[in-house]
Amino acid sequence: MGVNKFDMRSKKSKIDNHGLCLNEYKNNVNNAKVYFNRSIGKSPEMETSKALADLLKKKIKNNDKILDVGCATGHFYRSLKNRINKKFYYMGVDPYEIFLKKARIAWKNEKNVNFKKGNIYKLPFYKNEFDITFCSNVFIHLNDVIKPLKELFRVTKKRIVIRTVLFDVSYKVQLVYNKKWWGDTDVSPINEFDKNGNPRAYSYFNILSFDYLIQNIRKIDVNCKIKIIKDNFFDKKKIIRSQNSEKRPLATKIIGNEQISGCILQPHYFVIIDR
Repeated sequence: MGVNKFDMRSKKSKIDNHGLCLNEYKNNVNNAKVYFNRSIGKSPEMETSKALADLLKKKIKNNDKILDVGCATGHFYRSLKNRINKKFYYMGVDPYEIFLKKARIAWKNEKNVNFKKGNIYKLPFYKNEFDITFCSNVFIHLNDVIKPLKELFRVTKKRIVIRTVLFDVSYKVQLVYNKKWWGDTDVSPINEFDKNGNPRAYSYFNILSFDYLIQNIRKIDVNCKIKIIKDNFFDKKKIIRSQNSEKRPLATKIIGNEQISGCILQPHYFVIIDR
């Protein structure tokens, strides 16, 4: 997720130098409120954050430094705190100040918690600064994942966990915004696409193939160990309740045993990389 100097109050499309349209999050007051309520305990923990905390808790040692890439308001920290009895340090990084302001309010009394503005294409940290790094629901929204992968490896010593959507083949998918249903765009339905057929305001909802992701991980570190686990660690009823209460466009819903966004099936997996 990119960071550029734009007038974030404008509804005009903001495309950063990584090919990402910032209109998904830059003024997303509703999402900021949803994430903040999860952080302070007003809303239930995410099923995903609970599952990720369970995956990490046996690996974390006293005084480990943990990085959350794409942290929003730091709501994943709540699940870590509730499940991990050891002392650890948490750093959240996110490109959107609208989320970071809420994060600093939510966790102002936590001395082991810090937040920094930055993006996954150039993380503002030193080599091997963190013992464990996790990144949930970020890769799906990226135009390209190679540089982000390299950045995760650069700043991490022991374990990287990526939660994203995987399948046997890759799909490049763009959700196209218009002002009829999305508040932070001035694009009318009739003008969704420019004369070259490119969307004017959009976000990526990409699906990567197992082979593509695994082979590119191996290219960065041939000796790392990779484990892929299907994210079936959720209570359907709780996700349905969140969908009804949060009232977010295209919020996750469940059909059968799969998670769905809009009309897109999203088979999520945890990719666990040990170095």
